[in-house]
Amino acid sequence: MPRSLVFGNSHMLATFDETLQMRDLYYPYVGMEDQTTYGHMHRIGVLVEGRGFSWLGDGSWRVTPSYTPETLVGNSTLRNDRLGLVITAFDYVHPVHNILLRHFRMRSTDGARHVRMFFNHNFYIYGDKQKDTAFYEPYTNCIIHYRQSRYFLVGGTTDRPTECVTGVDGGRYESVLRSMQHLKTCGISSFNVGKADYRGLEGTWKDAEDGELNRNPIEQGSVDSTVGIHCAVGADKETEVVLWLCLGKTLNDVLRLQQIVLDDTPERLLRHCHNYWKSWVNKTQWNFGSLSPQLIELFKRSLLLIRTHIDKNGGVIAAADSDIMAFNRDTYTYVWPRDGAFVSLALDQAGYQEVTREFFRFCCRIQSPDGYLLHKYNPDGSLGSSWHPWFRSGEAQLPIQEDETALVIHALWKHFQSTNDFEFLQEMYENFVRKGSNFLCDFREEKTGLPLPSYDPWEEHRGIFTYTTAATIAGLHASARICHILGHHQHSEIYEAAADQMRQALLFHLFDEGTQRFLKKIKRKDGQTTERDLTPDASIAMIWILGVLPVDDPRVLSTMRQLTEQLSLKTGIKGFARYPGDHYQEVVPIGGDIPGNPWIITTLWFAQWQIATAKISGDLAGAKGILEWVLRCASPSGILPEQMHPLTGAPLSVAPLTWSHSTFVETVIQYLNKERSLLGQEIYAKMGGG
Repeated sequence: MPRSLVFGNSHMLATFDETLQMRDLYYPYVGMEDQTTYGHMHRIGVLVEGRGFSWLGDGSWRVTPSYTPETLVGNSTLRNDRLGLVITAFDYVHPVHNILLRHFRMRSTDGARHVRMFFNHNFYIYGDKQKDTAFYEPYTNCIIHYRQSRYFLVGGTTDRPTECVTGVDGGRYESVLRSMQHLKTCGISSFNVGKADYRGLEGTWKDAEDGELNRNPIEQGSVDSTVGIHCAVGADKETEVVLWLCLGKTLNDVLRLQQIVLDDTPERLLRHCHNYWKSWVNKTQWNFGSLSPQLIELFKRSLLLIRTHIDKNGGVIAAADSDIMAFNRDTYTYVWPRDGAFVSLALDQAGYQEVTREFFRFCCRIQSPDGYLLHKYNPDGSLGSSWHPWFRSGEAQLPIQEDETALVIHALWKHFQSTNDFEFLQEMYENFVRKGSNFLCDFREEKTGLPLPSYDPWEEHRGIFTYTTAATIAGLHASARICHILGHHQHSEIYEAAADQMRQALLFHLFDEGTQRFLKKIKRKDGQTTERDLTPDASIAMIWILGVLPVDDPRVLSTMRQLTEQLSLKTGIKGFARYPGDHYQEVVPIGGDIPGNPWIITTLWFAQWQIATAKISGDLAGAKGILEWVLRCASPSGILPEQMHPLTGAPLSVAPLTWSHSTFVETVIQYLNKERSLLGQEIYAKMGGG
């Protein structure tokens, strides 16, 4: 199930489904330790006096998830005609404090009513359900879940209460508890703590369905909790219910965060969050030329969503949507260095070098002593799961995708070009580039200079790929330039010579004269090519995207014409597949008009081709059409998936995918730059210029 809303602040990340119920809660790393866990949710229920009870996910609500434009503040609507209730929901994670706040502004459609909102929290602390404790804390009127060094505080309030829990008066309290005695707030109206997902017990959320909670104060083991906030709702004025969830590593952490909510007030925190992200996403003033307001908003939404997927330690996770667990009992919540490099290229072009700098430092920490990067990593820098073997067919092999090392160096050079930060470049040379460049230089066939076998970008095959060879050439060229600018001229010459030799080998071994197209891959043994794979693959476009060959090279032109024809879908959905016969996430038979599912990134690569080859402004129409196609693929809240159903256009695999959003950002910037350049040339020509 694709996610409809995502919120985060680089320490935590929360995702919500199409009914605004929370599905994932990552803390204290973005993408690591899902405190909700695949297949579970935190339920929200509503009881309206005289009308009955309903959960947001029971199908009786019309829900429109959305964001406030240019922010990471949700602005969604919910309507239930049976209950006679209309709600506007404002959801957000505070940009500084680890607090999730949810504002529900309610109006009755048929006169004044008493309403009870119920919020269930079913945490899987550290990813499982054991040894947890949940308790009612009377001094500050909240529920606290904890285990070891993970604490979650649930509190809330309303501006029109009908019932309150008043807490404790007098007495002696320690630390933060003492400072909160004087607070005059209604807070939650009722609560219950109990067992969940254990011996047939479903959880305290069932207790809410009759409108009354049993107020059990504590439970341990496999637990959940439900709080109720009781209020009066009329037709003439909105009633607001606010829920907050504070995340910390100690009891005092979460109590201090609740103190911030109560002192600063949820209203001021909402304004702060709104203003912070609006300023962040507009830090670079763009001239958006001929782009529509909808495309501009998707560009900004993409930047914001990318930011939510980047951890405080620099790790860029591919996706936070845990429902992909149904496919392979694993997720996309890993840092692929390749994906991170492509995301960094886009963010640097967009002006967010302070964000990408931490990704490069992350790569320094995970680099192997021999200079290469492995398949993927967890956000804390530990090694992620993998299906690349170290031993196959009686032989040891290095289980890597060489592009993941090469592209980081390529992206680092582009980063320097945008910042001119010599001191940071020197830091990266000492801590990453030197070892990485030596590895790229050494991991080659001695006779030809081709890269030794590794895995393709789709992580399906092993061999010597046009894509990987192009990425390695780009990495070696970047290494040479970095060494030259830092004064390491001998190493610069070594890397440049290696890149040039590899480029010649690419043209000799990986270009097929018969089809006039670059091969997907070859396999070699004992100095001889034993297999030649002619499969058209979208990743071959990296030859010109990474600057290995110019866009007007006849071999590039011939290859791209054939890729365009053979990878385009001939259905009403359109778009471009990765390669013919791509069965990943197959939902209809692949073949004929459907070479595979259309992917966002591959389709945008073809837009980038049209941009790169445009001679006059009118030539940009095709690229703009693809940008509009991506807009149609986005959810109403602006979330892009990995791929789409080839007949219906429904999102497939994970959503949002960070790489999809970063490729959209990069393509928009390329479009704007080319449009501005071509229009300038045309105006100059009309004025009689040379």
